[in-house]
Amino acid sequence: MRKSKTQLETERGEIKARIDRLKSKPYRTGVRLDLAAAGGTASAKSQGDYKYGRLRAGRGKLLPNGKKSEYVRLEDIPEMQVEIERGKTIEQLERRLKQLNAILTPD
Repeated sequence: MRKSKTQLETERGEIKARIDRLKSKPYRTGVRLDLAAAGGTASAKSQGDYKYGRLRAGRGKLLPNGKKSEYVRLEDIPEMQVEIERGKTIEQLERRLKQLNAILTPD
């Protein structure tokens, strides 16, 4: 079923509002969080428990601090995961907004 122009415009307005709401909170895009445990000769229990997290940028990208990776304390991992998910949602909404703009403003 095709949507009418007014429905598309309404959806575009809702997406813009949702993006603004999400961007008002901290978010991170283009990064991933790796969890690391003790390695080497550490005990089996220590190798299974996470000791720290590491925020990593993709290939050819840098974090805001200019480095490829940044350590994250265990206490900050849940908050960091929420920020990363928020960033992914923003990217998805921006892609949809771009599609709607292309549909509504044909050349």
